[in-house]
Amino acid sequence: MYDFMAFLLQKSRKMAQKKRNISKICYIFVNLVHHSPHLEGESTENNQNQNNEGIHSDLSNILTDIKQHLGLILVAESGHGKSFTAFSIVKEALKDQNMTVIILSPSSIWKRNYGFINCVQVGTSEFNPIVAIDKTDIENVQFLRDTIHINLDKKYSYIKSQWLEDLLRSKASLLFDIHYLNGRRIKYFESVVLEYIFKMQKSAIDKDPTYKHHYLIVLEEAQTSFGTYSMNSDDSLELFSLFTISRSDAFIHYLVLGQRLNDISCKIVERLRVFCGLTLGENSLRKLKAMMPNEETKKRIQCLPKRHWIYLNGSTNPELVISEYKKEGSVKYLKPEPNPKRTEPKPKESLVLRYMKFVNKFNPFGTEPMTESINLDPNTYDTENKQESEEDALEEDNALLEEEDDLW
Repeated sequence: MYDFMAFLLQKSRKMAQKKRNISKICYIFVNLVHHSPHLEGESTENNQNQNNEGIHSDLSNILTDIKQHLGLILVAESGHGKSFTAFSIVKEALKDQNMTVIILSPSSIWKRNYGFINCVQVGTSEFNPIVAIDKTDIENVQFLRDTIHINLDKKYSYIKSQWLEDLLRSKASLLFDIHYLNGRRIKYFESVVLEYIFKMQKSAIDKDPTYKHHYLIVLEEAQTSFGTYSMNSDDSLELFSLFTISRSDAFIHYLVLGQRLNDISCKIVERLRVFCGLTLGENSLRKLKAMMPNEETKKRIQCLPKRHWIYLNGSTNPELVISEYKKEGSVKYLKPEPNPKRTEPKPKESLVLRYMKFVNKFNPFGTEPMTESINLDPNTYDTENKQESEEDALEEDNALLEEEDDLW
């Protein structure tokens, strides 16, 4: 009896071990199906991603979203494909006859890799509209006696350029290749361009309520000019007001590019929809994860392949793949006409010269014509005999001295 019970116990143990082995095998198989690219599970996931990617596969819907909102901000690590993605969006935007694209780029990647577009080089010897003001401000410090503050920050001013304003008024798509390195100087030029376009668009809308022409402003490397604290300075008060109402009042939209979301002013970031690529920086990750609703998306942004983007549109947040950009043509450089050389005015004729011309013209006395040349050598009019010897001069001096003695 005991032997039979021991046999049953041994069998049950073997069966339990088999069940555990079977469960382990099933668990391993499920994991393989979930992660292997060659099994059916991956195809289901790919189909789901393809359904999400199909929302904006032709970029036309992205432009529709841009027109309905203030714009997009593309944020990713260097080399992820921000500029090439912007190339594709700009190329699609240029197909719309009611849209003008203005690209403001401190980087040379646009003129090297985009293709055909009218290009203006800013900050060269031929066109330099933003100049530095050599001025140092000394200010009294409030509540501190005998203390002054010396403001060493560089100041800049805009030299009015009719050629630049005519270009902007033509509504032609332009690439401004900015050679300035100072962020304040770059922001000053970008502010001048944005302000002029804003006033032009607002005036056209006020005159014609059916006006439908839009502008897309591309800000490459936005952290250089619109950094974390740049919008808090006094010179940004008008720029901030212009930025916030540019969509509703002037049909102006923005495509902003930057490497770190945390390096760009939140006054700009939080008014744009985020187009997020590969992000590894701690501060930017913290800000991006606060915008994402699920944990899977938060983990995904740290391992996105090149040209893969997560579009935070507030609803589905799809993952998009932008196709590789193909360059067509090369840039066409536009330059202002050089200033004509000034001709020096002819000196006024003297009264003597005019009299001589009058005499030579009419010649009432039948004399030879008078010449303009006048000999200024004083020796010419000297009546003294040049052959006089030194001894004669000495005798003359002695005679004068003797006369003076006689007088005394």
